[in-house]
Amino acid sequence: MASQLKSQSYGKHQVRVSKIRRPRSAAANQETHEFVEASVNIELQGDFAAAYTDGDNSQVIATDTCKNTVYALAKDHSLDTIESFGLHLAEYFIAQFSHVEQCQVALTERIWNRLLDSPHAFVANESATPTASVVLDRNAEPIVRSGIEDLLIAKTTESGFTDFHESEFRTLADTDDRILATSLSASWEYSATSIDFAAARKSILNALLATFIDHYSRSVQETLYKMGQAALDACPQAAEISLTMPNKHHLLANLAPFNRENENEVFVVTDEPFGFISATVGRS
Repeated sequence: MASQLKSQSYGKHQVRVSKIRRPRSAAANQETHEFVEASVNIELQGDFAAAYTDGDNSQVIATDTCKNTVYALAKDHSLDTIESFGLHLAEYFIAQFSHVEQCQVALTERIWNRLLDSPHAFVANESATPTASVVLDRNAEPIVRSGIEDLLIAKTTESGFTDFHESEFRTLADTDDRILATSLSASWEYSATSIDFAAARKSILNALLATFIDHYSRSVQETLYKMGQAALDACPQAAEISLTMPNKHHLLANLAPFNRENENEVFVVTDEPFGFISATVGRS
């Protein structure tokens, strides 16, 4: 049977790297440190077909080399943002290896917050995961996306769901006062790369969260769209934003068998099944 290689890529995933930013102005225990941690995925595309079709490894940049590159460049780079570090990595692979046609770098960050007022002790923030990705093709401008994953947010009023479609299997009752809880994930693409990524991220996240609470929500869909609009308004360099907002259901518990009235106070929390709502909002 005739066959051909239609596409190919390879690289190193889950390269975990941390860095202490040290002012080196005093002894280690007397200066204030910054502590950053990231996990990096690197994928390369280019002139690697012979490795697949002929077992010829002469053009293959070992995935171990990809891993080592992350650590070496982490020394050279400030790791001030995962976006800028991703750009630095992608630009290195394109500049260093003429047979690499595309480099994709995907990053997640673990946030370490300062522990009390200690200059060099930290506690991990597990509430959400910042993300970034860089796609750089040879002779092209890089495409940079930032994002957030699994940000748990909820409001206990100012949300309802009524007048939805009637069908033979509908059982859900209308409600004008419910818990709206979700695990927000969002990613947005920039129209430029020479920007302050940290400031842009902060502006977008502030806009997303402020909009989540500033209106009566008639549906998750409506709130998602309003949040996307607000994010684009807050950051002119963001070209579009994609959001997913799965429902974290809190269903009113039936307390009648226990001779108690449930005045929208006690709920059954369910993980599965769950409603899944997503959309991409762009500029017109």
